[in-house]
Amino acid sequence: MYNKEKFMNQLPSRKIIAVVSVLLTLLLNNLIMTAGVDLRAANDVSTPTRTEEPLSEELPAAPARTGVEPRSTSVGVGEYTSIALTSDDIPVISYYDYTNYDLKLAVCTDAACASPTISTLDSTEVVGEYTSLALTSSGIPVISYYDWTNRDLKLAVCNNAACTSPAISTLDSTGTMGYGTSIAVTSSNLPVISYTDNTDRNLKLAVCNNAACTSPTLSTLDGAGSSVGYYTSLALTSSGIPVISYYDDTNGNLKLAVCNDAACTTPTLSTLDSTGDVGLFTSIALTSSDVPVISYFDYSNFDLKLAVCNNAACASPTISTLDSTGDIGWFTSIAVTSSDLPVISYYDRTNGNLKLAVCTDAACTSPTISTLDSTGLVGEHTSLVLTSSNLPVISYSDASNRNLKLYHAPVTVDEGKPNSFAKSTPTNNATVTSTSTTLTWGAISNATSYEYCIATSTAACTTWTSTGTNATTTVTGLAHNTTYYWQVRAINAAGTTYANSESFARFTVVLPPAAFNKTSPANNATNQPTTVTLKWAASTRATIYEYCIALTQAACTNWKSTGTQTTVAVSGLAKGKAYFWQVRAKNVGGTTISSAGYRKFTTIR
Repeated sequence: MYNKEKFMNQLPSRKIIAVVSVLLTLLLNNLIMTAGVDLRAANDVSTPTRTEEPLSEELPAAPARTGVEPRSTSVGVGEYTSIALTSDDIPVISYYDYTNYDLKLAVCTDAACASPTISTLDSTEVVGEYTSLALTSSGIPVISYYDWTNRDLKLAVCNNAACTSPAISTLDSTGTMGYGTSIAVTSSNLPVISYTDNTDRNLKLAVCNNAACTSPTLSTLDGAGSSVGYYTSLALTSSGIPVISYYDDTNGNLKLAVCNDAACTTPTLSTLDSTGDVGLFTSIALTSSDVPVISYFDYSNFDLKLAVCNNAACASPTISTLDSTGDIGWFTSIAVTSSDLPVISYYDRTNGNLKLAVCTDAACTSPTISTLDSTGLVGEHTSLVLTSSNLPVISYSDASNRNLKLYHAPVTVDEGKPNSFAKSTPTNNATVTSTSTTLTWGAISNATSYEYCIATSTAACTTWTSTGTNATTTVTGLAHNTTYYWQVRAINAAGTTYANSESFARFTVVLPPAAFNKTSPANNATNQPTTVTLKWAASTRATIYEYCIALTQAACTNWKSTGTQTTVAVSGLAKGKAYFWQVRAKNVGGTTISSAGYRKFTTIR
């Protein structure tokens, strides 16, 4: 089983293994040449045992695939990648060359990075692990990384976008410093770096006081008496305040440091997840409201997890498992869309694939999981950014071919503001016959809430009431003979969309006539003349009355209008017969039958 303690504490041994591997390869090549047989293709690499983190030097070969930097027999590159995009969405990638032990940079010339400019930034002995890259407001790269030879935290500050002559400096050399670096730049283009002090096993922060970072302020944020501060990931709030996610190795927890100021003099430290051994490969992003969202690896269950904070302090995060299909969730990298929806790239260690989780809501209750690259063993050391159109761009390692690779494809991860939609009922110009009615509209998948407004004019429609995610609501207290105007709007973090292209709908309330009674003849009256006068009380809101008279109730189908009159004389009745009669009041809002049912009277003999 993978030994995380070994991974964290013995990473430097990889250099020794690599050096020995090179020497053995040279010796083997010499023997091969002596024998006159080229066996390098068959003996280039060995099959991994998967007993510890897969190292690119140990993985089997696979068919070549186009990458940012092409493979050669003497080149192994692409670990510890870190990516950023220029203002034109052009990728810039820092990474580690594990053959020459150098820090390298790929500066792309187009969005797809078809012809990158590759340069070595630092080649002084063994340098370049744990790279983290940020771009200044002018698009100038700034890279933090680890100097394995001297066990120091280093910084490369580029002189231009191509980084033709970077200024290299050591920021912290007080022990073994610089594991797990994560960098961001302030609005004043000052670098801020979180990293691991592997001597004292602490979480540390370097805050630069100028662009060249000649005299950084170094501080320990967490670690007294415990082993913490691994897999750091740093983001800056809109006010330039650092927020850092990291792994507590002593307790096997995911932790968060929320700084109180730019220098982080008094950080608030909290444990976000302590269920099992969790918190490896953390990656943090902040929403537009500076609320942290963190992806990480659950080592106990080998799952990809997500912590969605409820506020900037992350007092009560929502913890969820996003992918649990195998040994999944290594090398996570997170970003949030313009609608604050999380998107996470990560490594599927079971299948050796690069995967992507696209959240469809802020809590990521039902993420869309997809495999982006499955050719060979690919997807370690992922670094994810989103373009201005919310398209994912991911740098990662191709361990089979020993390449640095780039994923850039039109995967939709954010639909922007809510889609267009329409109001349903009441239909436009409808008549409503009650003092209450139900408003309905078409639901849309990318709306997080709806609001409606109703008033007696469009200008008066200023009070908007939320229905949450319900695409229906009931309004009450409507007045008779009144026209109402109504509108609905759908809302998400990216914006607001009004129904029917902002056109209001209207309806008019017309209540049916009020209840009323028949007055004469009285029910069961006898000895009535053959010409009888039917009378009834007036009904409020009635615009017309109709009466019916017949020898049976069932035969009463011929309704005759009296206009607005509440009396009518009926002649030609037969003697000695029983008659049934009824009256109804009508308007455009409906029909009201007079109360107490049919009345009956009998004519004189």
